Amino acid sequence: MNTPVIERYADSEVIVTEGIMSQKAYIVISGGVSISKKVGKRNVRIGLLKKGDIFGEMGLFQETVRSATATAVGDVEVGIIDKKSFNDLLDQCPDDMKIIINSLIDRLRDITNKLVNIGLKLEQAKRSIDSFSIKETDR
Repeated sequence: MNTPVIERYADSEVIVTEGIMSQKAYIVISGGVSISKKVGKRNVRIGLLKKGDIFGEMGLFQETVRSATATAVGDVEVGIIDKKSFNDLLDQCPDDMKIIINSLIDRLRDITNKLVNIGLKLEQAKRSIDSFSIKETDR
């Protein structure tokens, strides 16, 4: 059995960057992790992870780039799940199960993109409401 690997990150330090190849997944041991996605020149936050949450798992299943950026919120410790160890376990899985898992990963990636669009629309609505509120107080 492999020795667990733990990495530590300081507040605001980037753990993974959107667009790079995936080689490992992470489990949050302590602290928080902000998940964001770049849309144009903006970063849209799509989630905040806490102790016990996992991120980067899509890259363990598929040869693809990171779909989002993960940034430390406070001091963070994460456990590492490397691709080789994961693949050794996955090789024991029936082929039918691998097809189902890959389908779920594709859906998760699609839902992540939809969350980004919802986040953008929510920010636009908030700006409109704030703009309206400012105009009302000027009267």
